[in-house]
Amino acid sequence: MKKITRLVLSVLLMTLAACNLPAPRTDAPTPSPTSAPLPPMTMLFIFPARPESNRHLNLSSAADADAEIAGEGLRTGNGQALPAADGNTIPDSYIQFDVSDAALFAALPTRSIRLDIEYLDQGTDSFTVQYDAAAGGPYGDGRFFESWPIYKTGSGEYRTASFVFKDVYFGNRDNGADLRIFDRNDGAETIRKVSIILLPDPTVINVDECGANPFDDQPDSDAIQACVNRAESGDIITFTSGENSPNYRGYRIDKTIFLNMATPRSYLTFTSTDPDNPALLQATADLHGFVMKLFARSQGGDAAAMDYMTITHLHLDGNRQERLCFGPDGVANGVDDNWGSWVPECTLEWDSACLPGTLDMAGALDWSDPRQNYLANPGRWSVGHHIEDVHITNTECGTAFGLGAAASVLLNNVIENAGDHVHLSGCAQTDDQEGLGDWSDGITFDGPGHLVMGNTIVNPSDIGIVFFGGRLTIIRENTIRIEAGNYGAFAGIAIHPWAFGDISFSQVTGNTILSEGDETCGNLHAGIDIGTHMWGGACLGEQVTPAIGLPGCLLEPDAPHGALCGSNESCQVWASVAQEDAFFLLTDNFVRGAHINYLIEGLDLVGRLIEENNVSETPRRSDWEAAWRGCDGVHWRPTDRVAHHPSLPGWTDIRIHCER
Repeated sequence: MKKITRLVLSVLLMTLAACNLPAPRTDAPTPSPTSAPLPPMTMLFIFPARPESNRHLNLSSAADADAEIAGEGLRTGNGQALPAADGNTIPDSYIQFDVSDAALFAALPTRSIRLDIEYLDQGTDSFTVQYDAAAGGPYGDGRFFESWPIYKTGSGEYRTASFVFKDVYFGNRDNGADLRIFDRNDGAETIRKVSIILLPDPTVINVDECGANPFDDQPDSDAIQACVNRAESGDIITFTSGENSPNYRGYRIDKTIFLNMATPRSYLTFTSTDPDNPALLQATADLHGFVMKLFARSQGGDAAAMDYMTITHLHLDGNRQERLCFGPDGVANGVDDNWGSWVPECTLEWDSACLPGTLDMAGALDWSDPRQNYLANPGRWSVGHHIEDVHITNTECGTAFGLGAAASVLLNNVIENAGDHVHLSGCAQTDDQEGLGDWSDGITFDGPGHLVMGNTIVNPSDIGIVFFGGRLTIIRENTIRIEAGNYGAFAGIAIHPWAFGDISFSQVTGNTILSEGDETCGNLHAGIDIGTHMWGGACLGEQVTPAIGLPGCLLEPDAPHGALCGSNESCQVWASVAQEDAFFLLTDNFVRGAHINYLIEGLDLVGRLIEENNVSETPRRSDWEAAWRGCDGVHWRPTDRVAHHPSLPGWTDIRIHCER
C-alpha cells in the first residue's frame, strides 16, 4: 500500500547530521521579545471554543480555517464554507493555531513537543495534523509537514490523540501560524482542547560512542546497553546505518537490549542514522530471550512510567536459522535452547517473556479496570508507543512483535518469517532444527486505543495479527500473506480477548489476507477470526478480571451478555461488544485462500456487529487436522464464512471448537 507519511523523526535525523537545525528562512517573521525561556514540561493549551482560555497557544484564522462552535468544541467545515468574520466563502477544512513566540520560536528553546488533541469521537472518519517542521513536507522546507492519521471509532466520547514530534520549527510559516488540524474532507472534527507540552531538547547518542561496531563480528550488546542506560527521557539513541553499505555486518546482539533497566524513562527514540539505509541488529546463536525489550522485570522500575517510546527505521533479525525454541527435552527452559535472559527474571518454564522472540514492548496494563480507562488512570498504564518502518525477520518462536500498552501506533512495519507452522507427520518444516511447536505470531498485542495500520506480515506461523482485547482499537489496511510451500498459520487476523473482554468500538477494516500455502502441509486455517471459541471452546482456568464469559465448559454455552469472568473459577471466554450503544466494525476486508476465510465463534453481542463489504475468494483446504478428522463429531470443508455463537444470516453455521 502507499505509505501515509514518513515518521517525522526521519526529518529530524537529516537535520541532526551536524547537530544543527537549518537557519531560519529569511522571510520568516522575527520573534517577539521574550522573557526567560519556559522550562521543559511546560504545558501550553487552548479550548478553541473559548479563545480567551489560551496559554501561549492562540486560535489563528485563515481563509480555509474558519470553524463553528459545536457544543463544547469548535467544528471544522469538512470542505464546506462556514460563515466567516471577513465574509469569505472559501471551503473550510482546518482549525489553525499559533504558538506564542515567547514560548517557542524557530526550534528554541526546544524542537521536541508532545501535542494532545481532545476531539469528539463521532463517526469513523479521520484527521491529521500539519505543522511547521525543520524540513520535509510538501515544499521540502518543513512547512505543512503532515502526521499520521487519527481514525475515529464512533464511540461518541471525547478522546485524546497524542503526537510526539522531535523536529518542530514553529517559525510562523504555516499561513502565519505553527500548526493546524486537517479534517481530510471525510467528516467534520469537533475539537475541545489542544495542549502542547514542551519536552527537553533531545541529546543524540550513537551506540558506537560506547564501543559498538557494526563493521566487525564481535558482540555489541554490552556497549549498546551502556549507551541506552545513560540516556535521559526524551533522548534519541541511534544505530549506525546500514545494510546497503560496503563491509557492513550489523550489530551482534548476544544479550537482550532493555530499553529501560531500573530507572523508568519516557519519550526515548531508537532509530538509524540514515532512515533510507536501516541499521541491522541481529541475534547471535547464543542469545537467550528477545532481541529488544521495553524493560527488565527483575531490575525494578515502574513500567507505567515508560511512555511514548519510539522505534523506527531499524531491522531486527531473530536468527531462527541458529536459535532454538526448545531443546531435546521439548521444553522451553534454557536447556540446549534459547529460552531465558541474561538478567535473573526467567524462572517459570515456557514464560512467554523469555522465549526467543524479537521485539517485546509489553508494559503496564490495568487488570483491575474492565472499562480500560487509561486517560483517567495514567499511572497504571504504559501509553503512547510508536513503532514505524521497523523490519523484523526470522523470529524463532514466541512473537515477532509484542505490545502491552494503551493508545499506541504500529505503522508500516514489515515482518517476515516468524516461527514454523507445519506439524503433520511427513511434512518438511521450513525451519527444520527441531520438532513441533516453534510457532510465532507476527504481532501480538492487547490494550485499548491502538492504531495498527499499514503493516505487512509474511509467513507468520501462529497468527499474523492477534489482538488479546481492548476497546477503541483499529486494525486497518494491513496485509498478511502466506507464501506457496510448506507455510501456514492458524489465523491471519484474530480477535482473541483472553484478557480484556470488552472490544466495543474496535475495528477490523480494509485488511488483505492472501494464502497460497500447501493444502496438505500448511496453508491458513482461518483468514479473519473473531471470538475465542476456535481454541478448544475457550474454556480456561482462573482469569484476570477484565475477561468476559461464564463459568463451565459447554459445547453450546449461553452468551455472557458482558458478564465478567470470576477470579477464582474456570471461565468460557468470549469477545464482547459489551455496551448496548456500542458496535464492532468488520468492513471492507479481502480474504483469499484460507480454509475458512471468515470465522466468528464466541462473539457476545450486547451491542452490534457491523459487517459490510467483506470479500471472500477461493477458500482452500489446509492441514487443519480437526477439519477432516472431526471435532466433537463435526467436520468442515473449505468455507467462505462460518458463524456460530452467534449465527449470522448468510453465513454457514458450524460449531468449530478445535484449533488443530
